[in-house]
Amino acid sequence: MRAEASALSGTSEMPLVNTVNTVGQSDAPFPVSSVFQSDSVQFPRIAERLNRVRLARALALLTPLQRHLVRLIPVLFHHHHPKLPGYNDPLTPHGIVDYCDSPAALDACSRLQLTLPQMPLSAPALEGIYTMGSTGSFGQNIRSDIDVWLVHERELNQAELALLRDKADKLSLWFGRYQLEVNFYLVHPQQFMAEQPLLGPDIVLGHEHSGSAQRWLLLEEFYRSQICLGGKQLAWWPDAKPDSGLLTLGDVHQVPASEYLGAALWQLYKGLEKPHKALLKVLLLEAYASSYPNTVLISDLIWQRTAGGDFSAGNDPYFVLYEVIERYLLQAGDQRRLEIARRCFYLKCGIRLTRPDQAKDWRYHKLQALVSNWGWDAILIAMLDNCEHWHAGQLLWFNRQLNELMLASYQTLLLFAASREMASNMRIAELGMLTRKLHTSFNSDARRLLKLNLLWSHCVAEADLVLSRAEADSANGYSLYRLNDNSRGELLYQAGQLASVLSWACINGIATDKTRWYWQAQSDGSLTADKTLQQTVKALLQQTGGPCARVSKQDLCNPWHFTQVVMLLNMDDDPTARWQGQEIMVDYMNASVFALGRQRRNMLGSVDVLCLNNWGEYHCHHFTGDTAVLQALAFVAPGLKRAGDDVQLQVISHARKLGSQLSRSVLTLLQQAARLSRHQQSATTLLQPLQIGPIRYGLFYNTQGLAWQDLSDAKSLYQQFSRGQLLELPRPELGDNPLAGLPELVQRYAACGVTQYFLRQQGADLDVLVLDEHNLQQHYIQKDSDINAMVSQVSHQFVFDEHHAVNGRFNMPQFFHLRRVDGALSLAPFGVAPEELSREF
Repeated sequence: MRAEASALSGTSEMPLVNTVNTVGQSDAPFPVSSVFQSDSVQFPRIAERLNRVRLARALALLTPLQRHLVRLIPVLFHHHHPKLPGYNDPLTPHGIVDYCDSPAALDACSRLQLTLPQMPLSAPALEGIYTMGSTGSFGQNIRSDIDVWLVHERELNQAELALLRDKADKLSLWFGRYQLEVNFYLVHPQQFMAEQPLLGPDIVLGHEHSGSAQRWLLLEEFYRSQICLGGKQLAWWPDAKPDSGLLTLGDVHQVPASEYLGAALWQLYKGLEKPHKALLKVLLLEAYASSYPNTVLISDLIWQRTAGGDFSAGNDPYFVLYEVIERYLLQAGDQRRLEIARRCFYLKCGIRLTRPDQAKDWRYHKLQALVSNWGWDAILIAMLDNCEHWHAGQLLWFNRQLNELMLASYQTLLLFAASREMASNMRIAELGMLTRKLHTSFNSDARRLLKLNLLWSHCVAEADLVLSRAEADSANGYSLYRLNDNSRGELLYQAGQLASVLSWACINGIATDKTRWYWQAQSDGSLTADKTLQQTVKALLQQTGGPCARVSKQDLCNPWHFTQVVMLLNMDDDPTARWQGQEIMVDYMNASVFALGRQRRNMLGSVDVLCLNNWGEYHCHHFTGDTAVLQALAFVAPGLKRAGDDVQLQVISHARKLGSQLSRSVLTLLQQAARLSRHQQSATTLLQPLQIGPIRYGLFYNTQGLAWQDLSDAKSLYQQFSRGQLLELPRPELGDNPLAGLPELVQRYAACGVTQYFLRQQGADLDVLVLDEHNLQQHYIQKDSDINAMVSQVSHQFVFDEHHAVNGRFNMPQFFHLRRVDGALSLAPFGVAPEELSREF
């Protein structure tokens, strides 16, 4: 372990990049060593030494129990026995090439009370087991998971792979019981060398696998960060020659330009959970693209330094990644993005320099010198070290910075891809799902409520919250503040409507049922407690306090629909506060709260609709005036039409009086709108009367949803209302339905806000029906075309179209395949296997 000890002590480190240089002072290229011309016989020895150093560093960052668990990873795939964790079937492939249990592994078995079987092994099923990613690097912290590649023998069939996959899943659960997250990925030894990537059942796009979004860039990340736990040594150095004793997965030096776009989309998707980590990787893609096709990869830089004898902490994959990003941003003169990237790197390391109890491992002094070179003061470092206790305002600011920077990098990579006039090699269905998922997080709709990424914070709940209202109407008419220890307000959030502010606080866990609410006076800044507001928030928490909604691939492939609708009444305008009547008389006389008394006064002043759809998006829409309830019902009807019977419908009244009466009346209308919208047929329109104030309105339900109209002058219809509460009109002259000419199946899928293509192959021609974001129709026959070519062409045009890139961004069209099955028209999302649709994404 002499080499490992030297590496851990930090000796023979390379000097830091001089980050205080002005642009142009550090323009010399990274040193290119002549070691590539050296005797290649030495390369396996050099690589093996680096592997020992990396493994020692990885173990040094773990707890004693975690070290034993990591040593057990190859043991449990080499041995297979009913008494060992992960056992699932006697036919499960097992065994690792050239592996034997080390004394440390046997000690780990003893500590975990595991007995290894004494039986001969059959032909090994695994060529090697390797970690990749942040394990053993500057990027490893106490929250880091461990990603493990299981490179299996190429002869394994699908049944054997399924058993091996199942064993790996069981082992992931077993490691999880010890609070160690280990993710296993099955890798075919020719997965990267085949002309077409080998995308089997274990390599589909999912939460932990990028599918076809990236290929060679994924392999390059594996090369630069891998640690061999058992099996063949990996030949990852440049120009490695085939050798039966080594594992070669492919040459990463011919990364196609088309892959940068897919990889950027994938990193944006991963950034929805871990934006600080994703930002570093998307900036690396941007740096790589800036020097394409003469890109010097990080794996090359690490090998050059290693072959030159550098096994120091400075030759670490995450540290070199930061160096490449820093150099690129300094050359671009982009100090703002560089500062955010530095904070992301510091936070990813998980080292807290200001804490006296921080372990001073092999990274500590290196990072301390780096921070000193950046010129950070003690206040900034202490603020970053306190990230577990950031309040919502700090998190929101940092989230916005990360999102803005990631989108800027994506735009740069999109222009890079467009300038080379190339198409992405991604599967069209995967491209659609990724962009649809990104659209739910990055679209610019002001009515969308952002789900706050807590990053490192354990809890953002506040004991006291303060609201203030601007004197004049503005886009940010309401402001939400927290009270800190000095009773000074710190801004958390701003929105145009009170309901939006309250909903945001409830959705993100900032408000609890114990939170005290205050209004701040504009004149003197004094605070006034509001018990009514506190009760409204408690009711709202009961509707929004559940776990995050599960979003499946089928959800993203299909049109959106509501899964929950909450209507908040009289949040901004409360006519009941000016009403002098008695509530008991309203109940006794069964009077309508929409036309109360002789003056027929409407007690509903405003309606705010908080809605959650099956894409996982929260929106809050505001309606005011006498027709507020009609506007709200017309808005929610299309989303209810596509929803199932299990959609959640609730009404919360903020009215000072008549709260229960208003809630019952609006909930009855809402439930009726959901029922009639779902079951309405295309041949008829249902008409329902509703008196609001002095005016009699008609509500028209058809296949598109709901429309309403003043019927004061429609005498014939008005007279018929006395015969019943619901009319069925065979020819809908009112409430015109622009979708009436479409097949009923297509009508059910029509959704505003997204462009939809309904495609049907008719011999050599393609029948194309298009509904744009406003449900305007276009129908044509495309001669001599097939559905795959059409979808690919439209997707390519959308991705690289300058107008969409700026305005629509990720709002990709949806594609549906129309077929006749047993004489009936059927419809299915294009390009997604039925067994994949139910998987969470």
